[in-house]
Formats: sequence, structure tokens, C-alpha cells
Amino acid sequence: MPLTKLRLWTAFAALACAGAAHAQMGMDMAPTPNQEQADPTIPFHNGIAAFDAGDYPKAIRELLKARAARPEDGTINYALGMAYAAAAKKKEAKQAFQRAVRDRNAPIAAYLQLGLVSIELGDRATAATQLASLDKRLAACGTGCTEPDQTQITAAKEKLAAALSTP
Repeated sequence: MPLTKLRLWTAFAALACAGAAHAQMGMDMAPTPNQEQADPTIPFHNGIAAFDAGDYPKAIRELLKARAARPEDGTINYALGMAYAAAAKKKEAKQAFQRAVRDRNAPIAAYLQLGLVSIELGDRATAATQLASLDKRLAACGTGCTEPDQTQITAAKEKLAAALSTP
């Protein structure tokens, strides 16, 4: 599944909102120089721009800077995984996607991409685990999810199930 500009900008907006929520919780004191370096929004934005331009090595460098600031952020790790995948670095992509799905707010596409890259690397067990995770997410969704969320989870499940059924 290609990483589209819309999904990347949505991820960027989510990252920016997280920073705004931080400020609303009373944590908006003037940043020290070290805190400014730890702000992932600029390298994340730069990484997305580099990805869109097809400069995958630069995208990886910038997204690694963003991940250094927020190592467990699912959105950052997902974008990094996509950059690694585009640069044909499948093992690194798998590791980034694995980090992404550990975040409870991980993009649904992270589960799909982890499954797909795992299949490419011959690790069908990890792909099957991701399919089970998507099943679990859909079951937990119930009436609490929006229709687009349910549709996205269902589409990811179908794509991963199809990939797993191919020998």
C-alpha cells in the first residue's frame, strides 16, 4: 500500500495536535535548546517532504531524527518504515513497523505493512500475527469506531489475508 500524501499529512497533523495537547496540559513553558532539538515536528515534516520528492535516504535521516525525539510514536515509526521500504531496506522497514504497532494509536496501515514486508522476508508467522491483530482491532471497534475506520481495518485485513493465501 503506497504512502499517500493525504495519509502522510494526516499523520503530520496528528503529530502537531499531540504537541498542542501537550501545551494545553500546561506543558508549554519556553523550551530549552535541548527541548527544541527534541521537537519531532520539523524533522518529521522534512522527512515527509523528502519522501514525497522520492529522496528516500534523506527521508530516512529526517525521520530517524523525529524518532529520536519520540521513539515509540506509531506515526513516526510507520512513516520511517515506509521510507525504508521505498529504499528497498526490508529488514529495517520491518523493525520500524514493529515499533509502530507497539503504539496503541498506530496507524492501521502499519499492521498491514508489517505483515506484507514480513511475507517478503519469509516470515509468514509475523504476517499471521498482524492479521490476528487486525481482527482484534475490528472486533474491539464495535460501535465505537467510525465507518471509515472500520472500512480501513477491513480493507487492510482483506489485503493481508490475500497476501497470506498466496504461496
